[in-house]
Amino acid sequence: MSSDNVIPFRRPDALSKFAASSFVTRRYGTADAARLSAFEKRYGIHFSDGYRNFLMRENGLDYSLAPEADKATIDDDRRDRFVLSDINTLFGIGNGHTYYDLEKLAPKMDFHDYDFTPFAHVIGLGGDFCTLVEISGGRYDGHIMYTDGELFSGFRGAGVAYKSTDEAVDYLVEAGYYSVIASDVCDLITKYARFV
Repeated sequence: MSSDNVIPFRRPDALSKFAASSFVTRRYGTADAARLSAFEKRYGIHFSDGYRNFLMRENGLDYSLAPEADKATIDDDRRDRFVLSDINTLFGIGNGHTYYDLEKLAPKMDFHDYDFTPFAHVIGLGGDFCTLVEISGGRYDGHIMYTDGELFSGFRGAGVAYKSTDEAVDYLVEAGYYSVIASDVCDLITKYARFV
């Protein structure tokens, strides 16, 4: 057999690696592009290419890192490790699950209000209603923020309505409601794949 016929070994990308790991307890197949667009239009939001790609490949993941998080070797600081372990669901759109489908959840989500933060849409959920949100617009465009769910009720009435996206995000970061956890969805998934 000549070397021209040898297929080179290709490592799986971070999403494939994490989704196929023992940490993931449920996968949901792929999303429908028309449903994604309809959801964006309904809530006046815009999914990043990275999040849209995630939804088109997995459309949600349920997982649990908590038992292994402290043992994993990851270069992030301790807070990032805690946050990555705290979140246990990446939502999908139209995946049919009662608790992990944003089409079903968004109209009644008290822990994330699209009217309060129209520049951020929820992509994941963890303990105590802590969420991951993706920022749309401004210098934080595409960034993934961890929200402290225990602080939500105190910030719901905060004066972010008349601020620019950057001013609102800066305020919420400074106040401790938001914490930057990843530069984008691809970075987030890469961090999860390091646990595998």
